[in-house]
Amino acid sequence: MEIVKGVNLHLIKNESLKTVQVKCRFSGYLDRKNVARRVLVAQMLETASKAYPTNRHLRKKLASLYGASLSTNVMTKGYTHCVDIDASVISDAYSFESHSLLEELLDVFKEILFNPLITTEQYQPSSFELEKQNVMAAIDTENEDLFYVADQELKRQFFGDDCQALSTLTTKELLEKENSFTTYQEFQRMLQHDQIDIFIVGDFDDYEVIKIFHQFPFKERHLDLTLLYKQDYTNVISEYLEQKESKQSILKIGYHLPFSYGDKEMASVAVYNALLGELPTSKLFVNVREKKGLAYAIGSHYDSFSQLFTIYAGIQKANKTLALRLILKQTKELRLGKMTKDEIEQAKIVLKNQLLAAQDYPKQSIELAYHRHYFNRDNSLDNLLTEIDNVSKESIIAVAKRMKLQAIYTLEGSA
Repeated sequence: MEIVKGVNLHLIKNESLKTVQVKCRFSGYLDRKNVARRVLVAQMLETASKAYPTNRHLRKKLASLYGASLSTNVMTKGYTHCVDIDASVISDAYSFESHSLLEELLDVFKEILFNPLITTEQYQPSSFELEKQNVMAAIDTENEDLFYVADQELKRQFFGDDCQALSTLTTKELLEKENSFTTYQEFQRMLQHDQIDIFIVGDFDDYEVIKIFHQFPFKERHLDLTLLYKQDYTNVISEYLEQKESKQSILKIGYHLPFSYGDKEMASVAVYNALLGELPTSKLFVNVREKKGLAYAIGSHYDSFSQLFTIYAGIQKANKTLALRLILKQTKELRLGKMTKDEIEQAKIVLKNQLLAAQDYPKQSIELAYHRHYFNRDNSLDNLLTEIDNVSKESIIAVAKRMKLQAIYTLEGSA
C-alpha cells in the first residue's frame, strides 16, 4: 500500500516468527557522482541522531528493547542504488511488556530519519569524520580478501559502465571528495526524492503499524527505477593477469548471459547454474576439484540484474592452464547436452528445497516482495516451484548455448 506516492508499505504476516523484521529501503539512481555520499549516509543513519548522538546511545536504547538490532546496508540492482535500514525486535506476543516493542522500534526509525545529528545543514563534523574513517577501514578489510579483489577486477574488465564495477562500499578516492555537508544534502535529497519501501515481516498488529507510518512526514515523489543492467556481447575476450604476494592464486571467468530477472528463462538458468557450479554435485566441483584436484575452491554465480555469469576457482599457480581447460570443458559438455536425467532432477530438488527453506528467512521474503512490486511478476512460492519443475533438458541446453565467454582474470600468487 502507498503511504504517499512513491512511499510503499509492505506488510508480510508470518505468525510463526518470534521476531518482527523491519526494513526501510531507499532506492535511487546509481550514479558515480553520488554513490560515495549514499554509502556515508548509510553509515550515519545507524550512528548519529539527536536522540542517540553516538552509536553507544543507540545500542543502549536497542538493548532496552529486549536486545533489538539495527544496521544499515548498501547494494546495487542494475541502475538502482539501494540504502537499507534493517532492524528486528522480539514479537510482542513473546514479550512481558504492557506496551508494544515494535512501536518503540518504529519510534527509533522515525528519530533516525527525521531528526539526524546536524549543525547548520550538515552532519555534526566530528561524528561524520569518525564514520568516514570507519568506511575507509572497511574498504581496507575488503581488499585483504583476495576473492573479493579478483571479483572486482573481473567486473572492471567485463562491464562497459564504470558504476557496475564499483564496490558496494565505493572507493577511497570517491569518499575523500565528500564531507559532512555534501553527505547530509544527499540524505535530504534521498528523503525527498528516492523511492522508499518499508517492509514489516512477522506477527504484528496491521492497524497500529499503518497508523504509525501515516504519521511519518513523508512527501510525495516519483522515480522511474531501472533495476536491470544490460550490455551487448562483444566477441573480444578480455584477459588480464595480476601478480600479488600470496600463497594462493585465483581464477575468475566472466560470461555474458542475456537473461534478466523476470524473464521466462530464469528457472532454466537456475537449473543450469546448479548443474555447472552452484552445488557440491555440480560438474565443476566434482570434475575439477574432487576428481582432478585442480582447485581448492570452485563454483559459479549468476547476477540476474546485470547478466554477468561468473565462474571462480582457487588454484595453485602451476595448475592454471589445466584448470582453465577443464572448466571450459564443463561448459562445453552442458552445451552439448551431456547431462543425465538424474542430475537434472537432483538439481531441481536442491533448488526447490532452497526455495522452501527461504520461507523461514524474512530477508528472502522482503526481496521477493520488493521484486514483485517493481517487476509486477508472480514470484509466489507455488509459481517458482512450478517453474523449476517445468524446466526441460532442452531449455537448459538453450541457456548453455547463449552463454558467451567475455573476460578472464587471474590473480597469480607466488605458489
